Amino acid sequence: MLPSVLLVDKPKGLTSFQVVEEVKRRFQVKVGHTGTLDPVATGLLILLLGTATRYAELFTKLPKEYLATAKLGEIRDTYDAEGRTVEKREVDITCQDIHRVLKDFIGRISQTPPPYSAKKVEGKRAYQLARRGISFSLKPVKVEVFTAQLIECQIPQVKFLFCVSSGTYIRSLVHDIGLKLGCGAYVEDLRRTKIGPFEVSKAVNYERLITLTDLQGIAIPIWSALDFLPRVNLDFKNADKIKKGMFITLPSYIKNRLFVRLYEGDTFIGVGIVEKDRLKAYRLLPQE
Repeated sequence: MLPSVLLVDKPKGLTSFQVVEEVKRRFQVKVGHTGTLDPVATGLLILLLGTATRYAELFTKLPKEYLATAKLGEIRDTYDAEGRTVEKREVDITCQDIHRVLKDFIGRISQTPPPYSAKKVEGKRAYQLARRGISFSLKPVKVEVFTAQLIECQIPQVKFLFCVSSGTYIRSLVHDIGLKLGCGAYVEDLRRTKIGPFEVSKAVNYERLITLTDLQGIAIPIWSALDFLPRVNLDFKNADKIKKGMFITLPSYIKNRLFVRLYEGDTFIGVGIVEKDRLKAYRLLPQE
């Protein structure tokens, strides 16, 4: 199979790993994913097939968009509907209060991951320790919230649209917003709608996926999937240097870029990386 990308709309109840394993088993292909979704969440997963897995980093760094339905007035230990109620509070706020508080969460913020998360603490997953009742603390991380909008408001249930940097926990974001409002909040429903330029509306439904015998017409060739990167056309001489691990002079129109797609003529050969105004190979496709 050609190195390619598969967009999947994950249903509720499955882990990202289960989706990966099913695609691997059904289509007999190497598969990697580019960012997990909680089992209770639905929406877009980007799967990399074959040698496309070597480009995972380029996809994991893309911003992500979510629709999150939250319930106000309650704090849960997992920060979502699956958890145990820790505290109930009176909800004495207005939709305008929520609009005002959301502004404090736009931009670079410090966020502590949920205690029930896959973050590691001394080699153990945080959720494993939490389930055993072991006390621990997670270090805050810097994330960026590009968009935080209230799109439906029927207190105590509200719906948010978030666009965030990679590594942002929506459960923590909603939890922190609830604390800022003074009433607490947890995620009732979560759906990932976009990853970079990729939209869930273009993804294959998982229930349909598992009825297919091949991925023809559904999988996206890696060179097309990477078209969010600028293209650099190389002549034979410079392509040969790149393949040998050498630097070449950076084309002037690629200033202020980190990664680029590399072509020799009309043939995609891989991705290049810019270092100190010079260009070299980052990940090349295996040569025939």
